[in-house]
Amino acid sequence: MTLGPWLVWYPALALINLLIFIAIRGRWSRSVLALAAAALIGVVVGDRVAEATGLELLRIGDMNVLGASLGAQAFMVAITLLSALGPIEIRD
Repeated sequence: MTLGPWLVWYPALALINLLIFIAIRGRWSRSVLALAAAALIGVVVGDRVAEATGLELLRIGDMNVLGASLGAQAFMVAITLLSALGPIEIRD
């Protein structure tokens, strides 16, 4: 029984994108778990979309690294923007 390469590449690329996103953002917050889930989902969706559209600028084996990274970053930006829309706390 062999494990598919996606078991290694998808989480690894999601982690790399998450760390880059947090480094650019400059702070850790309570939403890191949501961002990690968004990065993993974004890698999978981005890879599939890049495969369907034929975006083959940077590939490792069967994985479209550029498309997967763009998908992960887009999903994490969406989560960050949606979390900013939440309720705010007003203190006197």
